[in-house]
Amino acid sequence: MKRNVFGAAIVAGGLALYTSVAGFAGNLTPAAAKTAVSDCAKTVTLTDPATLSGEARTEVTALNAETTAAVAEMTAEANSNIDEAVAESTDEDGAKDAAALNAQLTEVVADACKALASLKAEYATAIAELKAGDAEVKQPDVEKQDVETQDVEKKDVEKPETDTRDSESSQSDKGGSDREVND
Repeated sequence: MKRNVFGAAIVAGGLALYTSVAGFAGNLTPAAAKTAVSDCAKTVTLTDPATLSGEARTEVTALNAETTAAVAEMTAEANSNIDEAVAESTDEDGAKDAAALNAQLTEVVADACKALASLKAEYATAIAELKAGDAEVKQPDVEKQDVETQDVEKKDVEKPETDTRDSESSQSDKGGSDREVND
């Protein structure tokens, strides 16, 4: 059920992102395209490792570094694609085809924002898993263990014969012989 809610949030975020990028269509300049990519990159917020403990803290720190590098790489690639689109839009005569440029810039921004939204979703999933693992470590799940009762064999201990026993048995023998005599 949590995944359905998470999936719905991603879809809703993607739709909001798409509509914000589509709003640039028709009047997107290279500077506006770079700003749009930068705005998408800012939506990737990182978790403070101090909120976790132990191994989870170390993993979040590493994940934050990887995510920061990925965001920077995606932003740089999008900016490079924007510059390339601007350079290609100038034909031999030096004229620029504004409609074609707007279409290319819109596509570059949409692709970059889509990739950044995907990265953000992957990051959120990884953080959720780390937090869940950290919670399990902090509050270990104590399961009742079935303890099998072992049958302990009682050893028959032979008691040494004592004089009392011997005397009792000899008296019973005597008593038995007296009875025989009395009969």
